[in-house]
Amino acid sequence: MKKRAHPALCRRDVCNPTSFSRLLFWALVLGLLILNLIPIGNSGSNSLSSNQLFRFRLDYLAHSFTFLAYAWLWIWGKIRGYKWFKHFELPLYIAVVLLSAFVFEYAQVLVSWRTFNPKDLYYNLIGASLAIAFILISHFADSKRP
Repeated sequence: MKKRAHPALCRRDVCNPTSFSRLLFWALVLGLLILNLIPIGNSGSNSLSSNQLFRFRLDYLAHSFTFLAYAWLWIWGKIRGYKWFKHFELPLYIAVVLLSAFVFEYAQVLVSWRTFNPKDLYYNLIGASLAIAFILISHFADSKRP
């Protein structure tokens, strides 16, 4: 039996969890891209990059934790019965997470107020890997349910 989306997310008899989940998914990707491109601080202050904890820049944590949103969305969608892609759902979702780690950092080359930083890319990949680990755990735990 196919799960339906939550009734509060549907209009009368028109409920398509697939289109809603796709919209939500791409809204997350676009939102995270925008967050990675907005200017932070001004020329005299790099608000996140100047904050340190034991010689560790706190913006690296932000880079890593950003990608946990993908894991949260995957798990939330699976609870609701959403399918993110029609075919090859898991590999495509993982590919988008990994591709996002690269695109979010390399896109900063295109704007004058941000700069590419290889360490930021490294922490993006750590966050993406963590998100993928949670996604895989969720996927295989769900597939073992009766």
